[in-house]
Amino acid sequence: MKIEQLISDIESLIRRDPARRGLIGADGNGPGMGELAVATQLFLEKPSGVGLITGFFVRKAVLDESATDDHPAEPDCLAGHAETDGPPGTVVLADVLAGLGIPVTLITDELCEPVVRLTCCAGSSHKIQILASPIEKRGSANWRADILKRGLFQNISHLVAIERVGPGYTTVPHQNSDIDDRASDNRQREQGTSWKPGHCCNMRGESIDAFSADLHLLIEAAATRNSKLQVVGIGDGGNEIGMGRFSWNELRARLPGPNADRVPCRVSADATVVAGVSNWGAYALAATIAVLHDRVDLLERHTAASQQEVIETVVREAGAVDGVTRRNEPTVDGLPFLTQIQPWIAIRERLGLKP
Repeated sequence: MKIEQLISDIESLIRRDPARRGLIGADGNGPGMGELAVATQLFLEKPSGVGLITGFFVRKAVLDESATDDHPAEPDCLAGHAETDGPPGTVVLADVLAGLGIPVTLITDELCEPVVRLTCCAGSSHKIQILASPIEKRGSANWRADILKRGLFQNISHLVAIERVGPGYTTVPHQNSDIDDRASDNRQREQGTSWKPGHCCNMRGESIDAFSADLHLLIEAAATRNSKLQVVGIGDGGNEIGMGRFSWNELRARLPGPNADRVPCRVSADATVVAGVSNWGAYALAATIAVLHDRVDLLERHTAASQQEVIETVVREAGAVDGVTRRNEPTVDGLPFLTQIQPWIAIRERLGLKP
């Protein structure tokens, strides 16, 4: 079978919406159809180095709306952990790339680092460099400058953001939509929030800037220095880096909830893989890259059982939480493990690998 058909088949396996997030929808016709092939083609020539950006911090309580850049949230306002979606799939992708002899760097922030680092230790057979940005804006800016000054990005030709939140639109493009500005403003006043356009938001439409480093600025800085930099986004909710590849109206029309107009991320990419769960998108890209380079054997160790062990380990030892339920449990986006792992099992079977 031609690789084009195989990639299409793999993409169909990840474009399901069992958690009813809405972006793909029950019809499977949401944004991103065909993007897995576009992303895979970016890896046709062996990259000189790949940076993988992941980690989505989930608070246990309601966000402190009084937090600002000048007066950041109090420590107890940052109580929580990174979610179980993102790091597991990212590490499988990292392991495949490293197995191909490609230098890999994992990039996250200080709040997500414990989960990302343990996931890497538990799920990869390679020693992979991990960089973690401070959360505070000034510290993050100094960190970015230092990273670039030291040349740590000099050999990175590709960046892949997996389940990593990015900022929304500074001016929400309501044209051709049924959003009413006055209704949105009234909701804001009723809720007593200080939300403003352009914030990073979770799927509830809550600003999460206070506990998310602005890693999109690292992408912008790296792209300024390297005009040939290839950027791939992987997401499932519309608020992730890369979703700016699709129109705000297209994303908003698919997202549920009264604050959905705040959710879409404005940061674009050269390709954006949309999956029902972001881990699935990372699994799929790892699989298609392995096929592209005739190294399916690199996927053998990443069985369903090994993925279950990884997730259970980071939940138990690093406090990882389900991003939907916000509970410290080995589920992903509200899905039991056996449900969330089904697409990966199907992909492995499609490639002739044991589950």
